[in-house]
Amino acid sequence: MDTKKIIVLGAMAVLGFVVFTGVRKLGTPAPTSQAEPQVIIQEATVEYVSVLAINADVNIGERISEDMITEIEWPAEAVTSNLINTVDQPDARQEFVNALARTPMVSGETLTREKVIMAGDSGVMAAILKPGMRAVTVRISVDTAAGGFIQPGDKVDIILRETFKVRRPQNEAATRSIERDNIYIAKTLFENVKVLAIDQTFTTGPENGAAIPGSTATFELSQSDSELLQESTGYGDIFLTLRGVNGANYKARSAARITRTEEESAPTTISVFRAGEATPVAVQ
Repeated sequence: MDTKKIIVLGAMAVLGFVVFTGVRKLGTPAPTSQAEPQVIIQEATVEYVSVLAINADVNIGERISEDMITEIEWPAEAVTSNLINTVDQPDARQEFVNALARTPMVSGETLTREKVIMAGDSGVMAAILKPGMRAVTVRISVDTAAGGFIQPGDKVDIILRETFKVRRPQNEAATRSIERDNIYIAKTLFENVKVLAIDQTFTTGPENGAAIPGSTATFELSQSDSELLQESTGYGDIFLTLRGVNGANYKARSAARITRTEEESAPTTISVFRAGEATPVAVQ
C-alpha cells in the first residue's frame, strides 16, 4: 500500500479517537461533592413558673376549700395575664379560699378569677345568667313537672292549661250530665327553655338522684318573656315537658289520633255592586 495513504488513515484514526473521547467526557456529569450536612445540637433551657390550679372536680356553685388549690409548673413564656402566677402574686392562694365556682372545673385545670365568684361578688344565680337574661320562678309540682325528673340544666317546654266553664241555659235539663262542665285548653308558651334551678338546687352532682321533687322551678328567660310567664300563671296551670338531651331542637311526629292542627275555615263570598256590576269578595 502506498505510504502516503497509510499516513492519512493513521491520522484519521487518531483524530477519530480524540473526538470520541471528547464527546464521552461531555456526556459524563461532573462529580458532585457528597459532603454530609453538619448537625448542630443546641440545648435550650425552659424556664417554668408556678401557677394556681385545682386538684379536684368542682361543680357550679361549689365552694373551693384550701386543700382543693394546688400549684403546677407552667412555661414562663406561655403564662398569660389571666393565669395566677404565684411568683408575682404570692398571696393569691388565700384569695381563692371559700370562693364559689362560676363554671364546672376538672382536676388539673388552671385557676383563674373568671372561673370563680369571689367573696363579696354577686351571687351564684346572678353569675351564671347569660347577658340580658333574667331568672324567673314559678310554682310546680311532681304532677306538672314530668314526675320530678326535671333537673337543673335541662331544657323544657312550658305549657299553659286554661279552664273555661261551660255556660248553659237555665231551663236546660239537669239530667244531661254526660256533657262537659269545663273545657280545658292547653297551649305551649315557650320552647327549649333552660332550667336554672329546682327549688334551691341549681346544680347536679353525684349525691343527687334521678329525680328532684320540688315546688318551684327557676327558668332563664328574657325580660319580656318573664312578664308573659308571670301573667300566664294567673290564667291557669303551668306544666313542664322535658326535652331529650339528643335532638332537643327537633319535633317528633305526633302519635295522637285527633289532630291539633287548626284548619282555616272556608271563606264566605259576598257580592259587592260597583257601578252596577257585581264583584265577588271573599270574607274570612
